[in-house]
Amino acid sequence: MKKISHLPLAIRLVCLLLALVVTSTSKFAWGQANVAPSLPSGSSGAAIQGFDPYSTAPQYGSVGPSYGGAPTYAAPPPTSSYPPPGSYPPAPSSPPANFSTGPSTFYPQQPQPLYQPAQPFAYQQPQQSYQIPYERFMENLAFEYTFLPKLSDEEDTLQIQDFEASVTALFPNFLFSEHPLLVTPAFVLHLWDGPSTMVQDLPANAYSAYLDFAWNPELTPRLYAELGFRAGIYTDFQTLNTDSLRLQGLAVGNVRLTPTMTLKGGAVYIDRLDTKLLPVFGLLWEPDSLTRFDITFPYPRLSKYWTTFGDKKIWWYVGGEYGGGSWTIHRYDFPTMDDVSDQIDINDYRVFIGLEATHPNRLRAYAEIGYVWDRNIIYRSSIPNLKVDDTVMLRLGFNF
Repeated sequence: MKKISHLPLAIRLVCLLLALVVTSTSKFAWGQANVAPSLPSGSSGAAIQGFDPYSTAPQYGSVGPSYGGAPTYAAPPPTSSYPPPGSYPPAPSSPPANFSTGPSTFYPQQPQPLYQPAQPFAYQQPQQSYQIPYERFMENLAFEYTFLPKLSDEEDTLQIQDFEASVTALFPNFLFSEHPLLVTPAFVLHLWDGPSTMVQDLPANAYSAYLDFAWNPELTPRLYAELGFRAGIYTDFQTLNTDSLRLQGLAVGNVRLTPTMTLKGGAVYIDRLDTKLLPVFGLLWEPDSLTRFDITFPYPRLSKYWTTFGDKKIWWYVGGEYGGGSWTIHRYDFPTMDDVSDQIDINDYRVFIGLEATHPNRLRAYAEIGYVWDRNIIYRSSIPNLKVDDTVMLRLGFNF
């Protein structure tokens, strides 16, 4: 009798089983693809969006703060730089923990303080956020215009216009830490009109070109630092010498006293004729996600969420700053009736009120109006210094 082989039948049964498994797996995967990812704890009610590996906004919500047991502390805030305005929760444009809005504004060598960094302020919400796997290399492109007009035709008046542009590059994991190095090249055009005395004189324009480095390492869960270094050329390009090169530095320690309160202390080296070093001290208090009181000399700023207009979050704030800068210039010397090289400081104090709007696509815009007083022009040469009239200030800017 011929022996019957059951191998072909077994093969058919195995193939049939594989086909059933593949079909059921595909149906399960299709069902999963149509189910939104679950929200992390603490983000109930947050909008769910598709994951974008190139987005810099927090994705799938964030982990809320713990109110039971030991207090939780946030990662160190990004460089303020200052300096554009930072967004605040619950705005969807709130930046990730390692994002910075520009160079540190503790350097008051130019009319626009960079503590925001070039913008009013940047804020890290007091809670742990999900970190995204990718970050943009060019993190921030900013432009700012500042106008200090003449309020009279007196000879001791000075009009100033500043046009500033900057861009920030991010180098992650600097010195094997979890915190990036921020490198910001910037260029500023200064237009001056006045004074018109027969002794003091200024050129019509001057320039500031600098390279800023900022790093905010976290030393312990309660202690972090704000470190900065800046090298720049400040001149009218008619007089270019060793005094045109200015080196500045920043070292500020931050101690978290509570999850909502941080003590700040340190110093900033600004390398001017009249002032070389300024202390940095104060208190940062964030009682809730809609309020931020940064009571820190030399750039205090009190900020409060106002309203939402469309998809834009609107904040108002009041602040103060030590303004001005230092430049090498070529000026006309009236006693000798000849052109000479010199160096000047322009120093003043400013208070202002402003509005900031943030958009989910990272665009931020702000407008400020303020008052400027105790304005002085300091000369390196032997000619007398000059106190110019007080004025008002208008400042507009955006960054993305």
